Amino acid sequence: MGDAAVDRVLAGLDEQQTAAVLAPPGPVRVMAGAGTGKTRTVTHRIAYQHLTGAVPTDVVLALTHSTKAAGEMRDRLGRLGAGSVQARTFHAAALRQLRYFWRATGLPGDGPVLLDTDGRGAFYRYLRTALGAVLRTPGRDVDAALVTDLATELTWAAARDLTADEYAEQATAAGRRPGMPIPAVAGAMRRYTAAKREAGVLDFADLLTFCARLVEQDDDVATTVRRQYAAFVVDEYQDTDPAQQRLLDAWLGGRDHLAVVGDARQAVYAFKGADTSLLRDFTVRFPHAVTVDLVRDYRSTTQVVDAANRLMAGRPEAAGPPLVGMLGDGPAPVVVRCDNEDDEDAQIVTTVRTWLRAGVPAQEIAVLHRFNVQAVPIIAALRDAGITVVAGDGSAYFDRREIVQVLARLRGRASEAPDDDPVAALDDALTQAGYDPDDPPDGTGAARERWDALDALRALVASLPVHLTRTLRTLSADLDRRAAEDHAPPGRGAVTVTTIHRAKGLEWDACLVARATDGSLPSVYATTSAELAEERRLAYVATTRARRHLVATWAAGRRGGRPARRSPYLDALVPAPVRPVGTGSAPWSPSGSPSSDRGAGTAAAAARFTTGQRVTHDRHGLGRVVDVRAGKVTVDFGSDGRRTLTPDSRLVAL
Repeated sequence: MGDAAVDRVLAGLDEQQTAAVLAPPGPVRVMAGAGTGKTRTVTHRIAYQHLTGAVPTDVVLALTHSTKAAGEMRDRLGRLGAGSVQARTFHAAALRQLRYFWRATGLPGDGPVLLDTDGRGAFYRYLRTALGAVLRTPGRDVDAALVTDLATELTWAAARDLTADEYAEQATAAGRRPGMPIPAVAGAMRRYTAAKREAGVLDFADLLTFCARLVEQDDDVATTVRRQYAAFVVDEYQDTDPAQQRLLDAWLGGRDHLAVVGDARQAVYAFKGADTSLLRDFTVRFPHAVTVDLVRDYRSTTQVVDAANRLMAGRPEAAGPPLVGMLGDGPAPVVVRCDNEDDEDAQIVTTVRTWLRAGVPAQEIAVLHRFNVQAVPIIAALRDAGITVVAGDGSAYFDRREIVQVLARLRGRASEAPDDDPVAALDDALTQAGYDPDDPPDGTGAARERWDALDALRALVASLPVHLTRTLRTLSADLDRRAAEDHAPPGRGAVTVTTIHRAKGLEWDACLVARATDGSLPSVYATTSAELAEERRLAYVATTRARRHLVATWAAGRRGGRPARRSPYLDALVPAPVRPVGTGSAPWSPSGSPSSDRGAGTAAAAARFTTGQRVTHDRHGLGRVVDVRAGKVTVDFGSDGRRTLTPDSRLVAL
């Protein structure tokens, strides 16, 4: 290849990126902070080595943790003239090799027979049978939540390459909290493993172990694989787990032609088995490795980057030097204290509207939260305000089995007795679904997720305007409407509401971190030092998703009157709350500065109304909203004229 092609590959790289691209083929660790161009750097490195003849592309295996990331890497490499590089996930590469070398395994058939993992077929039947044997009950009677918990624990154990006996010991040490005793999980694992062996089938997690064992134990297979792949690149190395590392070591066979790219500050998948020490201690395993730090953040403003640096300053988990913001100046991050969660939802609506009116496109706005069920009231508040919303993970709360059942019971009862007390009817339906408000399940498994989902429905109904809960018929119809909205395609220009975990790898112009309380961020379930360190890294991920605008909200009181404290991580964004306790939510200007000329309580109430909305007032009758500003709502009441009102219980949206 000519010098011109090489020059094109090096063009546009900064000094640190160039150092990573030019590093010799031996072991290389690129510590790539948020927004520093890690994918650009690693693909340009592969292309450079190909163009200069240092490493032919047909002997390179680039490994990622998602099919999407692998596809993006292949596209970039193709544009750089290195399209023959194999870019795959660990599991896809393992499956490909198992199919090719299947006869060497000694197992029957022409290739691996995989149990499905969609929750409807053989995989879950095997789990039910194994659990039934341990719990001494027919498999068909085993609670679906326990089956889900077993699947979760199997995934965690497989990622750590553990046997059932090893799982029991390490799960206890790690503080795992499935919905059943850990010895019961271990017993079900043994039976499940034996059943798979007897049937000659594998599950998705087996791919890594079987492939690693095949390469480790069969010299002919090892020779063929190592001749094919002489160089390896691993993206997002901080998310690599021990099972993946074992397979990588088998492929390497003692060689060191390995380049890894990652950010220890974004290691947030320990709950899935990822081991960030593999990245952090890379130079212990390879003392002669070259390390390059990418610190120029091209994604975010100086203010956002400075907040992220403060969040991780002095923390042992903050491997690598601080980031340097390259996007220039922007608004200062803002922390908003709210009186309660209803007030917080209103403030979220106000903030999103402020961004929209300032010209931020809806698709460039995200509301991030820690737990799945926290999205329910946030999405409801935004949609009620006429703002189009899309769930970042593509899931629909109203599709959950227990929610579908409750809504069906309400619908049936409403058809028979439409004027029944809606609150009593809801309580009955929730009780039939197994919900006890005073007895949440222990642990963090599927049973607790189900309880949380039902509790969120009760909280949602409690927050609805009075006119929607006057009768069972009106409540049932409103909940059915919300379920239908969950299925409606958002179209273009939707605000994203998603968990922080789902937001990793994404970015928006404006991000709002909601429910930023102690117990949510960090999670109440985080009790060990390792778990708390991961929660801080989650806060770092949330912070670095924002390009320009960053707002965090928290409520001093939870629904039900329970007090709450702000997240300790908020001190990194701003040193103190933007307003004293008890003064209501302070709306803020597009520049990011809190504004003090509008009362928070009236602003929160006014945020529930939108221009064009039909309303009724107990004195002025029916009308239509024509303006909402400064905590006031202007309504055209027809013959009663236009009235500018301070919203209170007498003004009700239809």
